[in-house]
Amino acid sequence: TDLTSVPGVAAEAWTPVVSHWAQSPPTFQGRQVLLADVASFVRDLLASDPFGTGQDVPYIDFRPPSEGKVAAVTQRQLAFLAANALLGNSLVGTGDGLSAMLRRCGATPARRSYIYSLLSFLAVLSRELSPGSQGTTLVAAAPRGQDGSWKNALDTRLLDPTVCRRASAEGAAAGSGGAFDCGLPDFMAGGAQRQALTDIAGGVIGGGAELCDVASSQDESLVQFYSEVLVFAFFTSAANPDDASSSMLPVPWVVLGARRYLRELTGESMGDMCGRIQAKNWINEELPTHSVDAPVAGVQHSLMSSAFVGVASVCTECRQGGSCSHEEMLNNKCDAQRRHLDEDIALWYQAYEPAMYDSSVQQAFRAVIGRIGTGPWGAGVWYGDSQQYFLTVWLATSLLEGASLDYYIYDSFCENEGNQCFVLGSNENCEACVEKGALPGSGVKPSHCGPRGIRDVVEQFRDRPARELYDALAKVGPPPHQVFDLLDGK
Repeated sequence: TDLTSVPGVAAEAWTPVVSHWAQSPPTFQGRQVLLADVASFVRDLLASDPFGTGQDVPYIDFRPPSEGKVAAVTQRQLAFLAANALLGNSLVGTGDGLSAMLRRCGATPARRSYIYSLLSFLAVLSRELSPGSQGTTLVAAAPRGQDGSWKNALDTRLLDPTVCRRASAEGAAAGSGGAFDCGLPDFMAGGAQRQALTDIAGGVIGGGAELCDVASSQDESLVQFYSEVLVFAFFTSAANPDDASSSMLPVPWVVLGARRYLRELTGESMGDMCGRIQAKNWINEELPTHSVDAPVAGVQHSLMSSAFVGVASVCTECRQGGSCSHEEMLNNKCDAQRRHLDEDIALWYQAYEPAMYDSSVQQAFRAVIGRIGTGPWGAGVWYGDSQQYFLTVWLATSLLEGASLDYYIYDSFCENEGNQCFVLGSNENCEACVEKGALPGSGVKPSHCGPRGIRDVVEQFRDRPARELYDALAKVGPPPHQVFDLLDGK
């Protein structure tokens, strides 16, 4: 195949992408990657046997019940699965989610991000992998069911979070998300060693965009930039062709060793989009190369020191039952936003605690994930209280073994724009942040900023037993006061 057409993707969707590629080849490692280079790599993949299993492919279905399941594959093996799906080769006797995604997305030709994502993944590996090299290993895993074990760690002392505030807009075009005052890159762009990226997910990774395109929410867009996550949809059964979610990965779910292959991506809203694939040179030239060695099922493997973790919060908008207006939720003024603390701690702990995963991958989990990057988890398009949720993830992260929190604050996060400004408080210019970040007419109002900000509440509870913060949040009062102000001990 020369990749001018492929059996696995409708020509109406495929042809515009490969024509664009031919006219304006992206660069990687300082040189253009021609479509012919990718095609040559694909032919080599299809002629090889990277699993060493002949016509068979090891398979596990991450569709529920998924608790405790693990799939460990190399970069070459994952590329082999992607190439086969593009060429129309699928599993015999059962469906696979990657092939189902290609059919589904191809039926709407205007949605093409997934094609750029898969081709760019293959393009990068065509340069990085020497002939016969397997590359690094990626480990996908689902944790076991919740068991309340997080409550046993409440006497742990709260760890200082690293709070990252956007310092300038410069640098966004390079894909790093601009400068942050903590010295770390945007958590969505990746690049910080041993930092896990938090996908603020719904029930499945990729959400309403169905793995097809970038969109206006973080979860829908992320999967397009983290191409390996997209390919891992192969490990779903696609049991119901009329239900896209049957070919999408359920959460909580983690990929150890995942990287970002496309630019540009930042948590800051780009108009009405969360991320945007560049018209030229869309491949990420800043791909992480740092790796760690760790055992997986007793065998030593090399994994990239980064991770992708999909985890859902409680859906406040679904839960509040008409007790609050939409504007009240936008301004952290709904009491229902403050009444699902235990559930949210349990969800976060289940996704990020190494002991919740199969024993075969726990050492690799600890080796890869040493810090957790997140924005306003819970307070995106499910409209939770941004102050309550910061304190929840700080508390829940402190209960974990061996991980610290990197919390990123945006003027205009690409979901629920402007609401995260409330974590600043008037002491840290909340009003100016809302004026700058909230969408016109959205209903997020600077008049609802309370006096206390994130640094005030961190100073209040730092190094205290987690139980103290838990008890305070469990009995926090209702609006109109913001959560941080209600916790003031004065």
